[in-house]
Amino acid sequence: MNIPALLEGSLPYLSHYGFIFVFVGALLEGETVILLAGVFCHRGDLPYDWTVIAAALGAFAGDQSWFHLGRRYGQDVLSRFPRLTEQADKVKPWLQQKSDWIAAGSRFVYGTRTVAPMLLGMHDYSPVRFALINSVSASLWAIVGVSVGYLIGVGAEQLFGRIKHVEQLLLAIILVMLARWWYRHRK
Repeated sequence: MNIPALLEGSLPYLSHYGFIFVFVGALLEGETVILLAGVFCHRGDLPYDWTVIAAALGAFAGDQSWFHLGRRYGQDVLSRFPRLTEQADKVKPWLQQKSDWIAAGSRFVYGTRTVAPMLLGMHDYSPVRFALINSVSASLWAIVGVSVGYLIGVGAEQLFGRIKHVEQLLLAIILVMLARWWYRHRK
């Protein structure tokens, strides 16, 4: 299998399905996908504005899903894991005092992106309030993430010249994603 040829052959599909990739990537993974999307914006493969919108919508949908899963199934999850109940009881006063800040900032703190919306959902945080704060937070996150990816593309171009072999860049990003996954799941 010729990976560079496969990746180069898939670039035309990026203009048609790139926004779906960005939406789903922001929904599931997040940072790596929107950074990569920003690099593609720099290359001219994706329009910046629509890429930011797709990333913001994906991030918003993901957080809303976690929030509502916490509202519906959070107590069942805690009842199955007694150690989590102890930790949730310790965090509960903090959630009540700083809930707006947690709703706004959890997206930007590694490791809290899925847990914080779920805990807020479990602790009777207003769904309307969460949706409003989440929409602002997801939009800001998408703008910053895609812009940083764009700047990475600019920096790489200045250091290495025009990136002609996108497959090498994609392979490097995939390797970083695999290393990150391995590091998180090695325990």
